[in-house]
Amino acid sequence: MANHPYRGLAVALSFLLPGLGQIYNQEFAKGVRFIIAYIISWALSFILIGWVLLLIVWIWSMVDAYQFKRRVPFPPHRAQPAWESKAAGRRGTQ
Repeated sequence: MANHPYRGLAVALSFLLPGLGQIYNQEFAKGVRFIIAYIISWALSFILIGWVLLLIVWIWSMVDAYQFKRRVPFPPHRAQPAWESKAAGRRGTQ
């Protein structure tokens, strides 16, 4: 798992509305798909399968938000200029 101090926030957002945790994780397309699946599940809730789908989409969204692996470290590290890395490499060989 990636070490991200706000991984729990992504789960909490998905708890409130499936897809918000994915949007927080910068997976916009996946977040929109979860929101659409949630809306369709609500539309189907007039029959039994809708309630089952609501539960599945809701739990799946929270688990997916928690298991997101491609996180940017917080706070983001500054990229080292190329000239510094080359100079350090030359100093190490002498």
